[in-house]
Amino acid sequence: MAVYTPSRAPYDYAALEPHISGKIMELHHDKHHAAYVAGANVALRPCPPPVRPATWPPSTCGRRTCAFNLGRHTNHSIFWKNLSPTAGASPRRASLRAIKDSFGSFEKFQAQFTATAMGIQGSGWAVLAYDSLRKSSSPFPSSSTSRATCRWAPSRCSW
Repeated sequence: MAVYTPSRAPYDYAALEPHISGKIMELHHDKHHAAYVAGANVALRPCPPPVRPATWPPSTCGRRTCAFNLGRHTNHSIFWKNLSPTAGASPRRASLRAIKDSFGSFEKFQAQFTATAMGIQGSGWAVLAYDSLRKSSSPFPSSSTSRATCRWAPSRCSW
């Protein structure tokens, strides 16, 4: 069975200080993110046989737990890569062009992305995704990531 591991930040935990403390980053990675990874790995264990064939409702056998934890693992993997001690205030070249094509301007993108994130109860995670079929970018709430993750790994957790 495949085992998930927390994605590592490409920089030292203290590299984002004074904006985010190294201790907070360490706790976020080593405890918080690690808990989602552990939850996904537990949910991926083989399902026990049903107690009786006609059990209703049918067991989800960890599918929702798998989706929840893999979705949060995906969020955190993106989180570590998107933060950088050397990043600028706006994207460069191709990314900026794609944002302008989809939103009209970087400022309009920021406003829509912020509104999407602020509309989420709890953590306020949002993801900017590129839709290759529509050839456009759009922000979506990260609660959608649970189902998206399952689409990326259908043999592990299907709906």
